[in-house]
Amino acid sequence: MFGIFNRIQMRIFAFFVILLIAVQAISFSITFYANKRLEQEQLRNQLSVAELVFKSEYNDRNYYLSAFAETAAKDFGLKDIFIDDDSRSFLVALNNHRKRINADIAIAINIEGNIIGELMLSPRGMDKGKVKVGPEHGKQFRYPLDTEFQDVNPLYPLDDNIYQIKFAPLTSGASNIIGWVGFGYIIGDELARSLQMKTGLNAGFMVSNGENNQFISLSAERVNTDDYQAVSEFIQNGQSNDEYVLWHEALGEVNNKQLHAFMYLTRYDVLESFQKQWLLQLGLIVLMLPISLLLAFIISSDVTRPIKVLIEQARFIAKGNYNSKVQVGNSIEMKQLAEEFTVMQEAIVSRESKIAFQAYHDPLTNLPNKNELERVTQPWFEDKSAVAICLINIKRMTEVNGTLGHVVGDEVIKEVSKRLCSVDNIDLVCRMSGDEFVLVVKQTSPKALRELMAQVQQTIEAEYCYQDISLHLQLTVGISFVHYPSDLETLLRQADTSLQYAKKNKLDQQIYNQKIDVNTLERLQLINELKSAIEQGELVLFYQPKLDLKLNKVTHVEALVRWQHPDRGMIPPDTFIPIAEQMGQMNALTRWVMNESIAQYLRWKSQGIDLGIAINISAENLKDPYFCQYVLDVISDSNVPIEALTLEITEDAVVSDPENAIKQLKILKKYGLKLSIDDYGTGYSSLAQLKQLPVDELKIDKSFVQNLMVSQDDQIIVNSTLQLAHSLGLRVVAEGIEDEAALAWLTERGCEMGQGYYLSRPTDADNLVQWLTSSRYA
Repeated sequence: MFGIFNRIQMRIFAFFVILLIAVQAISFSITFYANKRLEQEQLRNQLSVAELVFKSEYNDRNYYLSAFAETAAKDFGLKDIFIDDDSRSFLVALNNHRKRINADIAIAINIEGNIIGELMLSPRGMDKGKVKVGPEHGKQFRYPLDTEFQDVNPLYPLDDNIYQIKFAPLTSGASNIIGWVGFGYIIGDELARSLQMKTGLNAGFMVSNGENNQFISLSAERVNTDDYQAVSEFIQNGQSNDEYVLWHEALGEVNNKQLHAFMYLTRYDVLESFQKQWLLQLGLIVLMLPISLLLAFIISSDVTRPIKVLIEQARFIAKGNYNSKVQVGNSIEMKQLAEEFTVMQEAIVSRESKIAFQAYHDPLTNLPNKNELERVTQPWFEDKSAVAICLINIKRMTEVNGTLGHVVGDEVIKEVSKRLCSVDNIDLVCRMSGDEFVLVVKQTSPKALRELMAQVQQTIEAEYCYQDISLHLQLTVGISFVHYPSDLETLLRQADTSLQYAKKNKLDQQIYNQKIDVNTLERLQLINELKSAIEQGELVLFYQPKLDLKLNKVTHVEALVRWQHPDRGMIPPDTFIPIAEQMGQMNALTRWVMNESIAQYLRWKSQGIDLGIAINISAENLKDPYFCQYVLDVISDSNVPIEALTLEITEDAVVSDPENAIKQLKILKKYGLKLSIDDYGTGYSSLAQLKQLPVDELKIDKSFVQNLMVSQDDQIIVNSTLQLAHSLGLRVVAEGIEDEAALAWLTERGCEMGQGYYLSRPTDADNLVQWLTSSRYA
């Protein structure tokens, strides 16, 4: 009987051992695979956050450098020192600007491409933190110069460092570039450590030429061989490593090598909390096994219940839900397990919340940024809701930053954001960048929108004092408002068009309509049509008489090109000549004008009319090495006296490349062609350059002549110009004569030639002949 009992006991014991093993094995497998799914989700989230943080950090630095370079380039003090060529003072001023953003490098380049200022912050060694003059100071800048210079490659290698750098043009007067200034930060340890702090991953930068890789920066204190090999193979061959979490992005080429940003961490480090949790759970199972064998019938349900709860919780977390609290029983072990699970949830929530907030909010004002704007408004556009986008710009922020500094500027931006948030009936307030904000209003009408914007203006314009400084805050608003389905990018573009229109026309606000966008569309169409217009004979020449003030007779005319468009009618030169210069059509346009002018001269000659013709040429023409020979060949082939033509060149055409311009003009002068400086007084040519120019006459710009009889200053300028020109043996032409008094004043002071609306507006060849017939100046 006892033996039978033992056999039954053994069978029951064996049954429960098998049952317990089976239950534990199943629970273990379910939990294992649930944790694996959770691990994969965590890894994907880690890589997504790493990429988002890097792009935000890197692009923010690009924008900040670009914005500061533009601000520094507008500093009149810096430009004055630049023009005065005071090297020491300029370096001091340049360093003051560099210190404002703690830039690692500051570079200034003159119009000839020479580096006239290069300051570097020593990044390491005994001189760490000290400013020194860079090795390129006084040398030729390595990149070509043009008007798009601020778009030069932002990666700038120098002295074993790679700098993230942005340039802005230094301008003088009417947007004439006199040089460039740029600022940059080292792409190195500081950026790598910032990325590590925000992502939790080791970060760094590597240069690669396809065969060899070299770390140039790393947030970790040291890197072992396995780390180096994993990162190198991933960057070079795209080969992933199951032991690592890896991310990289190519930033650009530096000295024929590719610069990469990378982040990495071993899977063990990323999933350390999961591993600890897993070991804790495994230890708990082992601990409960002998007790479960003794009390199988009593505690079997208690063993399976917490495991099931944990499995469900793991699945719940794997879906991104972190807000529930884990409760799996009253035992100490289960409570500890639940607490650790809850702590793990809270840690994940805290870190992801912080990263997500940084990715979707502006760090200065804590307002939503463009990422949040896109996320919030996407459902509204999908629902085809009526949405109004108001793009706001703070007036005079450049002056505030330049006069009071960026600290005060930041306080102004925070105050404006606070006031915008205080206005009711605005669905979303965002800061885009710099001093630009976006207001989003749903389900509104144009009338209600205007009233709301009036309320916004009133709220913003309330007096604001910062440290006893009273500032008058004002806004310019561009509004895009639609009742039909649209998208965010379209509304933002339209709002920006409205904002630029409001700025240009000094308006407080402007609602978008297609009329204010016509010029942009027309310009695009004209760009496509200009080449065919030259080839298909749509261009015509108008002529404006030039009066010989001594003879009181019209002896010359100025040829002025017009575009007779088949659909748009007469298009003035101010509209299409800039397009011709940008699109490389200036040589073809000038050659057409020259051929047509010579043909018209011959037609007039056959009618007994002897008029010299002045033709305008561009700086682009002087860059053509064959232009001078073409001019001489055309004149020779047409049998026109060379003294019958005059070429008019603006000061800017000479200043842009004086050495080449003087060389070309001397060739034309050598063969007897008359040359004239057009629009004199509006450019930046020096007296030294004027003395070297092989010209015969100066044309005083009409801005000095139109108000000659009411402006004492204009009289002084014109009189001085006449004396200067005559002392240099040059004739003078005054354009812009609007009345008889100005004509008499100029004649009295020995001005040789004059033209303007008082004499005649530009007209075509036939009307000019009729005018000459009836004019007292014929």
